[in-house]
Amino acid sequence: MKKILLFILTCFPFLGWSQNMTMFVGTYTSNTASKGIYAFDFNAKTGAIQLISTTPMIDPSFLARRDNIIYAVSEQGKSKGNLSSYSYNNGQFTLLNVVPTKGDAPCHVAVSPYKNLIAVSNYSGGSFVLYGLEPNGVIGNLKELIQHEGKGVDKVRQEGPHVHSAFFSKKGHELFVQDLGLDQISIYKFINPKKPDVKLAEDPAEVFSSAGGGPRHIAFDKKEKYMYVVLEMTADIAVYKRDGQDWLFDQSININPDGFKGANGAADIKISPDGKFLYATNRGDANTIGIFSIAKDGKLVKVANQSTMGKGPRNFNISPDGKFLLVANQTTNEIVTFSRDEKTGLLKETGNRVHVPAPVCIIF
Repeated sequence: MKKILLFILTCFPFLGWSQNMTMFVGTYTSNTASKGIYAFDFNAKTGAIQLISTTPMIDPSFLARRDNIIYAVSEQGKSKGNLSSYSYNNGQFTLLNVVPTKGDAPCHVAVSPYKNLIAVSNYSGGSFVLYGLEPNGVIGNLKELIQHEGKGVDKVRQEGPHVHSAFFSKKGHELFVQDLGLDQISIYKFINPKKPDVKLAEDPAEVFSSAGGGPRHIAFDKKEKYMYVVLEMTADIAVYKRDGQDWLFDQSININPDGFKGANGAADIKISPDGKFLYATNRGDANTIGIFSIAKDGKLVKVANQSTMGKGPRNFNISPDGKFLLVANQTTNEIVTFSRDEKTGLLKETGNRVHVPAPVCIIF
């Protein structure tokens, strides 16, 4: 009997225990009850969430993961912004090292597909940095520090550059840097992206959004033929189509339902694992998720708007199997789990919620 059970578990490793996975949540700790970074057990069959452990850190507002290593930015000003690395094993966080981000209010972090680089975006500093990563996951030497210059049309929000995110292309050969203050996406190519001497090529290509839009985050289709940019200030999604080395504007569509009048604060954008649907959150007076189907020509078609069942929906994530979508409602201190209809893209609240003070980032 034991041999049969062992054979089943060996041949079918996704049975039983594999329905549970670890989910990490970044938060704001300043003026909140948050303790720092949270680790939860997520049940991929039911959508249930259970707390495992926490580790203290100041304002770990965005997280990235490389195997069992968690990277977190500390979104502080006054030259205190930093990036930390933690190993995570058996429910315990162990701090590996901390490095400065060379700019204020770091708000986004991403790891290269080759796992040898990490990019951090400094919102208030208007810059981004690249650090090397050691084989054991420790943050290594500073590779690049790029400072943006200029301003946008909005005298309050765009008085200077505000780098909001930097995403690696899926093949790791390019870096897409979104600047809310300049209405600009800068696309850098890597020289020797797989090697220790990797560096950025000079003279990045530049793609511009509508004036006053405020590019925040992006998403790509599986072939990276289409790029979807969420504009924080207008709650529009700008669609660009790759044409050789260029990205051509193809469509603009608003997240909100028709007739919406109120303040915007678009936050995050993601495509379902099957590539058929796109989701984007809007805060402000909306507190909704826009649901879109993706046509064969890359254009978006509005399907519905779903209430986030809370306020301040910041980051969200889709479970790796595509069955659930989880939203971090920052203002109402809660993560809400929705089941996702894979045929229609529609969302349905599961009733699985978890209280987290000021949650702003969810990763698996």
